[in-house]
Amino acid sequence: MKPIKIYVAGKVSNDSVFGTHDWRDKFLDSITALSGLKFINYDPVKKKDITGAHDPYRVFGGDLFLISKVDVVVVYFSDDVSVGASQEVLVGQYFNKPIIGLAPKGGKFNGGIKKVGRHTIKNYHHPFVFGTCDLVVGDIEELAEALKNLHKIKAKGIHLIKEATDTFEKEHLKKDAYVSELIKNE
Repeated sequence: MKPIKIYVAGKVSNDSVFGTHDWRDKFLDSITALSGLKFINYDPVKKKDITGAHDPYRVFGGDLFLISKVDVVVVYFSDDVSVGASQEVLVGQYFNKPIIGLAPKGGKFNGGIKKVGRHTIKNYHHPFVFGTCDLVVGDIEELAEALKNLHKIKAKGIHLIKEATDTFEKEHLKKDAYVSELIKNE
């Protein structure tokens, strides 16, 4: 079986919950041990010319290029996830790559408690995680199993944005007085 080309999005700084910027190799070693799969790690931190790190467009273009070449994008939604990782979800959808979000159960994005105004939501599922990922798993064991069945995961594609806005307009707009009022004169 061919190795799976994988891009793992997540924190890159040393002050992350992982305690290091280069956690992806050990992460993939753990998934290999659980799944028996082999991976080629398209690691954004290992791009050779570190001098390019001072040029945001070079970093952005390089990361997008890597995403365009992989079989799957895995996004680790740690509670301190970076803005880049969240953007890489939609970039992956643009390139029609399957996106698997690893959002730890009970964490900020998956099953925790969220306060919104005066409301408390139990078993909260972040709409931008669950709405944009093709599959969301809660732990590394579920991720290993999902990768063994990668052929069954179909990318939503970037058209998910148009589908979500159309669905909101068709099914929810009339129930949302605030949004209805905002757009009434359009």
